Amino acid sequence: MAGIGFELRKVLGKGGIGGTVGAIVSGIFVVAGPWLISVLSMVVLQAAFSRIRFEGVLVFQATIVYSYAVSLSLSSGFQHHFTRIIADLSWEGRNGEATAWMLRFAGIVALASLAVSVPVASLMPLNISGDVLLYRISIVILFAAINVAWIVILFVSLLRGFMVISAVFALGMTVSIVGAVLLAGLRGVGGALYGYAVGVLVLDGAFIALALQRYPPRRPADGWAAFGTYTRRYRALILSGIGFYAGQWLDKFYFWAVRGSSVNGTPFRVYEAYDYPVYLAGLTIIPGLVYFTIITETQLFTDLKHFLFSLNSASWTKIQKAKMRVIHSLKRELRDQSLLQAAFSLAFAALVLTYGPPGFVTVELWLAMGAAFAQFTLLTILVFLYYFEQYDKALVTAGAYFVMNGVGGAVAYSLLPWLPAGAGHLLAGLVACAIGYAILRISVYRMDRIIFQRAVGV
Repeated sequence: MAGIGFELRKVLGKGGIGGTVGAIVSGIFVVAGPWLISVLSMVVLQAAFSRIRFEGVLVFQATIVYSYAVSLSLSSGFQHHFTRIIADLSWEGRNGEATAWMLRFAGIVALASLAVSVPVASLMPLNISGDVLLYRISIVILFAAINVAWIVILFVSLLRGFMVISAVFALGMTVSIVGAVLLAGLRGVGGALYGYAVGVLVLDGAFIALALQRYPPRRPADGWAAFGTYTRRYRALILSGIGFYAGQWLDKFYFWAVRGSSVNGTPFRVYEAYDYPVYLAGLTIIPGLVYFTIITETQLFTDLKHFLFSLNSASWTKIQKAKMRVIHSLKRELRDQSLLQAAFSLAFAALVLTYGPPGFVTVELWLAMGAAFAQFTLLTILVFLYYFEQYDKALVTAGAYFVMNGVGGAVAYSLLPWLPAGAGHLLAGLVACAIGYAILRISVYRMDRIIFQRAVGV
C-alpha cells in the first residue's frame, strides 16, 4: 500500500481542512474498506430492516459474517501471492502486466470460490421463508464477489486516485444497502442477500474498470510461468498470510461451534456475547491502520530504499549510517503508531463507559479490544519482516499465532470453561508479537550481512 500512502501523505503535507479530511477518509476506505462496508452496512440495514419488519435479519447477518470469515481464511494465500507478483512488476514499471495479473488472479479466485461455494450452497439444509433458490444462488455470488474484491482492492494502491477509490467504496456500499432493503420485502432473505451481493459486484466492476483505464493490460513477458515460480519461491510468504488471516478467526469458529446458538432454519451458529465485541474492536484499530498506511509504511519504504541504494557504491561507514537510520525509523514509527492507537482505544473505552447502554460493556469487549490492538501490531511486524524478505521468519511468527489461537485456544477453553471469550486471542497476539519483534530486531541489525551473503550465494 506504499503507493497510495505516498499520495495521501502528499495531500496531508499541503494542509487545508478539505484535503486533510479527504486524505484521512480515503485512507480509512483503503485500509479497511471491505470490513468497514460490512459493519456500517449492517448498522444501517439493522435500522432499515426493523422499519419494514423484515424477519430474516439474523439469517442475513450470519450469512454475511460467515462469507467474510471463510473468505479471508481461505483466500489470504492468494492475496499474498498476488501482492508479491504485482509488487515486483510495479517496481519495474510494468503496470500493464500487473493489470493482466490482476485479471488472472480475479479469475482464479472466482473459479476457486465457485468450487467451494456451489456444493456448500446446494447441499446446506435450509428452512427459511422467501425464495430459497435465490438465497442459495446469492451465497455463491456473494462469496465469489468478496474474494475478487480482496484482489482488486490490493491493486488499487497502484491507481493512487484516492478520491475515486473512496467514491467507489461509497457507491458499492450504497448499492448494497439499497438493494438489500428493496429486495428484502419482495423476495425475503434471499432477495436481501442478492441485493447486498450486487453492491459488492459493483465495487469489483468499478475497480476493474478503473484499472483497465489507468493501466491497459499487457501480456506478461513470461506468460503464466511466474505463477509457479512465485509459488515455489515465496511459499513461506503465502503460508504466513494464511497463518495470520485464518488464525484470527479460529477462536470465533470455536465459539460458534461449541458455545454458539443456532440460527433458525440454517446450519449457521452465532455467539453474540463475543461476536459484537469483535466487530466493534475491529473498528477501533482503523486509526492505527490509516497511520500505518500513510506514515509508517511510507517512511520505512523511503529509508529502506536509501539503504539499499547505499549498498551499491557507498562506503562502509555510510552503509552503517543508512542501516541505523532504518533501525531508528522502525522503532520510532512502531512506538508512535502504538501510542496513537492506544489513545484512540482509550477514547473509545471512555465513550462506551460513559454512553454505552446497560450490559454493553463486558469483559469480552475489553479482551476483544486488546486482542485487536495486538493483532494490528502483529500485522505491522509481519509487514516489516516482508519488507526485509524474512519470509521464513514471518511464517514462524504467523504460525505461532495460528496454533495458539486455534489448537491452544480450543484446549484452554475446554479445560477452563470459565475463561472469557477473547482471552486466548489476546494471549496469542501478544506472544506472536513478542516472537515477531525479537526476530525482526535480530534481522534488522544483520540486514547488510544478510544481503551480502545472498549476493554471493551463501
